[in-house]
Amino acid sequence: MNNLHLDHINSARWFSGKGRGGKLTRVQPLDWYGPGPGDGELAVRSEICTVSYPDGDVEHYQLVLAHRATPQQDTLIGNTGEGSLPYVHDATRDPEAMKQVLGAILDTGTGESSWYANISNGGALRGDLAPRVFRGEQSNTNVFLGDVSLMKVFRKLEIGHNLDIQVHDALNRAGVDAVAELHGWVSGHFRLDSGEVVSSDLIMMIEQLKQATDGWDLAVASCAAGEDFSNDAAELGRCLAQIHRALADTLRTSTIRGDAVADVMNDRVDRAVAVAPELAPHRDGLRQIFDELRGVMLDAQRIHGDFHLGQTLGTPEGWRIIDFEGEPMKSLEERQLPDSTWRDVAGMLRSFSYATAGAGEPGGESARQWYRRARESFVSSYQKASGANPEGLLRAYEADKAVYEVVYETRNRPDWVSIPMSTIEHYTQQREI
Repeated sequence: MNNLHLDHINSARWFSGKGRGGKLTRVQPLDWYGPGPGDGELAVRSEICTVSYPDGDVEHYQLVLAHRATPQQDTLIGNTGEGSLPYVHDATRDPEAMKQVLGAILDTGTGESSWYANISNGGALRGDLAPRVFRGEQSNTNVFLGDVSLMKVFRKLEIGHNLDIQVHDALNRAGVDAVAELHGWVSGHFRLDSGEVVSSDLIMMIEQLKQATDGWDLAVASCAAGEDFSNDAAELGRCLAQIHRALADTLRTSTIRGDAVADVMNDRVDRAVAVAPELAPHRDGLRQIFDELRGVMLDAQRIHGDFHLGQTLGTPEGWRIIDFEGEPMKSLEERQLPDSTWRDVAGMLRSFSYATAGAGEPGGESARQWYRRARESFVSSYQKASGANPEGLLRAYEADKAVYEVVYETRNRPDWVSIPMSTIEHYTQQREI
């Protein structure tokens, strides 16, 4: 084990364990992507780093490293002083190295290996696509492949099948046009400290959406300019309904007890009041809203799980929905559980509310009218396309989301607390939105 792995992880934006006293307990190199060290001046492989924390938690991170005979200063991580290729580099920032990775992925004749590729659309992925690194800071690392595909290198690994890959694969098979086309993925095997061998998805390759604009930016600009966002909101509602129908048809569906959901929501309010005392006068009103769920069974299925304007892209071909990994603070097991589709609907409505913060007068009549029109168009379109009736469900899920937001804003952006509080006051005191 070399200190260069830990030093590189600690300096990375995507490392979520900063300040937790973690120790690097294992580094497991996978097989080489293409030629190994004895076959040239460049060899590339994924190396799985296990980080253990004092509280017993364990995390696994992926480094894709290029081993070279000579140092390349822009991507150099360190020098092992060993073998014919002692200089180690971040391969994701090295176009030549990533071209070698792509070539190995497309070579289906790799045989037995600690990693393997699944190509969904061999016609889209080609070996002549030039890799180009996206320089923005994200929780994963994106590499553009020409103007055709986007390679997402997962950094923090989860045991099992990545939900973003799983959902995109299911939606593509169902013919959903509101998502990008999945081109393929790479999975790998590595060993836990217990000795158990597990699998994890390492890389996802997906259609590169051209001329795509972040949905949040579009909505904020629309509200600030006093423009009507109704048509866009209605189309987003249709897209979400299409996705929900396809997920219900292709993945597991279930029912959940309304009493259990109400208990969770009420418990969240009790804990939230301790952080945000301004919620205290609304606790009884919120309990009444949540208790309307009692005594009923709610339809549940796989949903997006973290749906908001930032998970949408406007393209010349229409809206596209992205990032189906779910709420990042939940475990993989929790994110796979069936849930009510109204949680996704409520998430977008809360996002519309936040978009008004970009207006000259966030609380002014123009911003309120923008929000009302967007909200009504989105919900109406979703209901029409899905055939679902929210009854009291939407109000409960939206209020629950607003409680979460009050706590978040209290801790991080106190000046924004009024945004979710306005929704809570609307529901508990019948104030105007």
